[in-house]
Amino acid sequence: MSSVTVRIAGANGDGVESSGALVLNVAAKNGLQAYGYRGYQSIIRGGHVWYQIRIGDAAEKLQSHGEKIDMLVALNQDAVNNQASHLNDGACVIYDPTKTKVDAIDPKKYKLIPLPMLDIAIQVSGDPIMRNVACIGTVLKLVGIEFSAFEKVIEQMFTRKGEKVVENNIKVGQKGYTLEGVETIYGLKADGKPRYALDGNTAISIGAYASGCKFYAAYPMTPASSILHWFAAHADRGAFFKQVEDELAAINIAIGAANAGVRAMCGTSGGGFSLMAEGLGLAGMLETPLVVVESQRTGPSTGLPTKTEQGDLLFIMHASQGEFPRIVVAPRSVEESFYIASEALNLADRYQCPVLIVMDLFISERIETIDEFDLDSIKIDRGKVVTSNPEPGRFKRYLYTEDGISPRAFPGTPGTEYVAPSDEHDEYGDLISDALSGVDKYVEVRRKMMKKRMTKIETMLKNESIFVPHVFNEGAECFFVTFGSSTEPVMEAVKLLKEKGHNIGVVSFNYLMPLDKAKTKAILSGKKLIDVEANYTAQLAQVIMMNTGIDIDDKILYYDGEAITGESIAERAVPLM
Repeated sequence: MSSVTVRIAGANGDGVESSGALVLNVAAKNGLQAYGYRGYQSIIRGGHVWYQIRIGDAAEKLQSHGEKIDMLVALNQDAVNNQASHLNDGACVIYDPTKTKVDAIDPKKYKLIPLPMLDIAIQVSGDPIMRNVACIGTVLKLVGIEFSAFEKVIEQMFTRKGEKVVENNIKVGQKGYTLEGVETIYGLKADGKPRYALDGNTAISIGAYASGCKFYAAYPMTPASSILHWFAAHADRGAFFKQVEDELAAINIAIGAANAGVRAMCGTSGGGFSLMAEGLGLAGMLETPLVVVESQRTGPSTGLPTKTEQGDLLFIMHASQGEFPRIVVAPRSVEESFYIASEALNLADRYQCPVLIVMDLFISERIETIDEFDLDSIKIDRGKVVTSNPEPGRFKRYLYTEDGISPRAFPGTPGTEYVAPSDEHDEYGDLISDALSGVDKYVEVRRKMMKKRMTKIETMLKNESIFVPHVFNEGAECFFVTFGSSTEPVMEAVKLLKEKGHNIGVVSFNYLMPLDKAKTKAILSGKKLIDVEANYTAQLAQVIMMNTGIDIDDKILYYDGEAITGESIAERAVPLM
């Protein structure tokens, strides 16, 4: 596979992200594969930031943003000082000689490309903010992307700002593209098929919306905030959103919407989910079909607010008081995020329980090229919703059933009035008084109601085939074990190791709770295993140990907040194989 890794670096507020996104979108629209990820600080302006874009041949999907840099666009001196150590041998360094010194970079080892980007921007457009566009032109020339692809994207992005803005962007970009002495170095193979470039949060939002999610509530918290932004931007299309005062309000108002019959979702990061824990228990007691997105970042407390980690897994699986059924699922790619959002809403309705989608900053914010989603595959299943009382007398909303799932009615359905209580209750929703807890009939009600709710887990495992890990390369001698966002870099590591003669496979988890213990144990037993995850205590390995008794000795753990790459995994795996 042929690919090139480009890193645009500068100060927060210099347009680094918009420049990176523009390069990525031009590559995608031109029929190439692309993968983007950014490093930034939790400040409004200033501080060193970067945006990394990996661009590859159309024939093979990229699975990480890459380790070393093939092309550095240095927008200020800090970019050179901080990024020089990340350069691949022979890398190109694009810089403005009027603003940046590159004395410390060996011109015999690297290709230095002086580009008077600020002068070009002012001379052509009169607007210094367009200096980044000149850099983009040079990057596209080096990669081998036709300038016409850039023109098309500029027209799509800036037509609403007027013809003059479009014209100036194209002229500035053309200056960078035709810079004297710059020729194409990376001849990547495009297929002419335009691709979408989406991040995980956008995919989650679109998937939920396509599956009938009509309400989203959240308090802004990185890295989950962009889900709220998406619903706000599409509120005119029938998806109501509510930015609330805190995360307690977010989950409780979403529970209210779900009980009213609306497909509802709320989202946050780890700190906000801490506040949601009590509300999650309320959803468990009410048997509310609620979807919660938890996009992790480093902790404890606010940790590194703009860095990634998978440190909340056990917390998510066991949050809130008492025991109740829940489903925990961690998408493994941007594309899978779309389909999992859809399935999460169906599972929540089908089993009348909370479904928690485990994201993290790495998958929430990374951008991948994808083909069109299969909208025809989206099916909406509202579960056991009744249109009338199924039996004479009062409606038994919490009817004891063999599968643990009771009939559910939307408000306004004739003859189905009931109480939705936060305390333990009988089939009608009438509370059991704890003052009478020693009375046999109330003790029996508690036993039966608790068993009814928990029986849903058995029903899930019986009816669904999703609660087992996925195995890739079954005949391998050794297997990586991983989950969620770490899966794609692990898959890339497998390709790199295969090139060196190693036969290694992958056992990847997306649905983590409940887990089919017998099938999971059968899959893992007798194999040489290496656990890969982004936390300090190997939380997935703990989940596996609790469910199967299998203890994974070899581990590759990341807990520095940085996103995982295939190269890093492959390098660390060799001594363990």
